[in-house]
Amino acid sequence: MDSPFPPILLVPLPGRRYRTLRHILAQWEILEAATATLAVEILNSCPVGVVICDAEIEGGDWQALLSSLQDRPAPPNVIISSRLADERLWAEVLNLGGYDVLAQPFDEAEVRRVVHMAWTAWKRRGEGRDTSTPQRIAASA
Repeated sequence: MDSPFPPILLVPLPGRRYRTLRHILAQWEILEAATATLAVEILNSCPVGVVICDAEIEGGDWQALLSSLQDRPAPPNVIISSRLADERLWAEVLNLGGYDVLAQPFDEAEVRRVVHMAWTAWKRRGEGRDTSTPQRIAASA
């Protein structure tokens, strides 16, 4: 599928949650990595503007993945997904340099809004127009 946007990388969102997310983001090109190691390999080979990472990933943790991306010239915005999304997780994600948290099960409007904002911020940062971090006030639980 041709998309005007760089691909979104999903790390992993198995089973039904993945199918739901893929359906919600149908207009985007979606790449999938089954492990944190594979995610880094994909990110080394192509530009990705947004990474949506499950809070529990195989072969590592989201904190290590996020840390490994921060020194890149154009790091993607990382969104953490969790069925246990709460203020503690949201604060941890933002404090470590992540973009936002998406609660599971996914709300279609929330997913589209957060992903579009993350991609727009990434694009503006690449153009030198936006050096800010996320402007979210609260995560939905």
